[in-house]
Amino acid sequence: MRPGRTVRVSVQVFMSVTPSLAGVPDDRITIVCLYCHKPQEVGRKTLTLTCKFCSKPLKLQDVRFTAYEARRVIETLGVVTVEKKGNVVADRITTGGGLVVRGRVKGNILSFGVVRVGPEAEIKGDITAPSIAVGAGAILEGYYKVGPDAAPEPAGSTTS
Repeated sequence: MRPGRTVRVSVQVFMSVTPSLAGVPDDRITIVCLYCHKPQEVGRKTLTLTCKFCSKPLKLQDVRFTAYEARRVIETLGVVTVEKKGNVVADRITTGGGLVVRGRVKGNILSFGVVRVGPEAEIKGDITAPSIAVGAGAILEGYYKVGPDAAPEPAGSTTS
């Protein structure tokens, strides 16, 4: 091009417009409190929050154990996973998303999701869960309350 010459360029922009789904926010999920069992909506990327009904702290992320770990309590609305080389000793494990055990667990378990026990896993303690799947060869010691009515009543509630 020679200096001083003007060139006009025409640009057309094509935009794809997708209709929005009115009333269906995909960035929100409904969780149920581990303590008062009341549902509430939270953002999909929320990691921790305080229950707006009972004011207890809630952790939403998944917890994974790959080595020995001793804790007093493990509480999460996510999934607790104990890998093959994992060894967890806890007074109480409370999970809303379920439990996957491939290693060893010693402690009482309250799960609001499925408890999956691998074939080389070992659990010593009581389990309360809606369902449990056990692989052949797993070692289980304790009392097991399994079924849809296995979940405990929320604190402060009365049944008539």
